[in-house]
Parts: sequence; structure tokens; C-alpha cells
Amino acid sequence: MSEFVTTAAALLAKQSPCHDPQEAQARLAPLLEPAGGLRVLSFVNAHAVMLAWRDPGFRTALLAADLLLRDGVGMALLMRRAGLAPGLNMNGTDLIPQLLAQLPRQSRVALLGSREPALGQAAARLRMMGFEDLYTCDGFREEAEYIELLRESPPQLVILGMGMPKQERLALRLASDPVLAQQDMLVINGGAILDFLSGLTPRAPLWMRRSGGEWLFRLLREPRRMFRRYCINGALFWALSLIYARRLRPADRQPGSRKDTEL
Repeated sequence: MSEFVTTAAALLAKQSPCHDPQEAQARLAPLLEPAGGLRVLSFVNAHAVMLAWRDPGFRTALLAADLLLRDGVGMALLMRRAGLAPGLNMNGTDLIPQLLAQLPRQSRVALLGSREPALGQAAARLRMMGFEDLYTCDGFREEAEYIELLRESPPQLVILGMGMPKQERLALRLASDPVLAQQDMLVINGGAILDFLSGLTPRAPLWMRRSGGEWLFRLLREPRRMFRRYCINGALFWALSLIYARRLRPADRQPGSRKDTEL
């Protein structure tokens, strides 16, 4: 239990809540500007907390991100129990297309993850958006292969669609590589984003997303794959977050002063 408390506290301290669209834009804009080095954008949800609790290597990779954003209702619950205002739900599935819309069309983009036909269709969608300098690689290679590929043709944007914890571990390797670390490159850990961009995997209806029920939509679509994540680990996360909140001293609580606009 003490390890969960330590993990949760570290991730809550690292993540950057955004309470309105203007604040979100202010945090994200620098990532799209030339910075003279590699930057990593990651997202933390309940699934990530549970993985980080059990896997110190993944926890290290997650905490190494240059920007860590809150994703989903599980983290909102944990933050409220810690006396924090969750702010906006900055999930990658919504945010990454918004970042792509702001990226100059002459930028080189690398899509690493998923498999065909989803990978090819995700690339086709980006080409329709105007990105012609684009290449892809499936998500089942060794880390050394990705490093070599990115060294040979450094992109301005890398979207990793491999799922946790593989993508975060790879992002840490990329940021630690002496050649890639000097590149003006944004690496985004996007989870299932390539499947969603392809159009082959549907999103939940808008009303479910707005009410925080997208997890239920995914569970109903893929019960065998998602049951453990949402039903078993989700219930354990709920219980552990309650214990975590009870262990906080009153002085440790930080009541949020702003009203949340979205889960």
C-alpha cells in the first residue's frame, strides 16, 4: 500500500492540470515550437497508475515526460480525493488530432505502432490533412529498430501507438539516445490513437465521452481484452484511491479553487 501512495503522490505532483482551454493551449503551444531537443508528451490515467505501482521502470518512464496530462475519470476521482481540482480531461484521443491541426503541414511525421490495415489508414488520414512527408512502422519491432529509423530520417513529430507500458519505455529510450536527444522532435505517447485515426475503431458517442463513460463503451466493445483493466484493476484502483485519500493529512490536501468544466 505504501508503494501505491508513493506512486500516486509522484504522478499527481508531475501531471499538469488544465482548468480551461486557454490554459491548455498555453501548456501545449511550446511543444509545437522549435526547442532544440526532443520533448515527450504523455498521459496518465487509472490504468497507468496501476501499471506504475507495479512496475518501477514504467513509473520512471512516465515521470520522465516533459509534459504529463490527466486522462479520464479515474484520475479525476483520485485528484478529487486528494483535494485537487481535476480540470479538463486532456485525453490523447481528443488532443492529438488538435495538435495535428496546429502542426505546419511541411513537418515530417512518423507513426510508430499498431498494425495494418489500421496503420496505413491512419497515415492516409494524415495525408488527407496535408502531411505528405510521412512514414510509418508497426508496433512490434525491437527498440533498436525504431531508434535507427528515427536517426536515419528525424521527424518533427513522432506518434507512438503501442499502448502502455511499451510506448513510454520507448519514449524514454529515444530521449536518452545521444543523437535523437538533440533533434527538434516531439514524441507523443498515444495509446490506441492510430486505431482511432484509422476509423476502424469507433469512438464512444459524444454524450458518453462528455459524461465520462467512454471506458464503458470500450468495455462493451472488447469485453475480453478490457475486463481486467476496467473491472478488476478499476475496482482495485477505486479502493486504493480511497485508502490513499484517507492517509493524507489535512495539511496535505489542496482544495481546488476552480470549478471543473469537464471530467
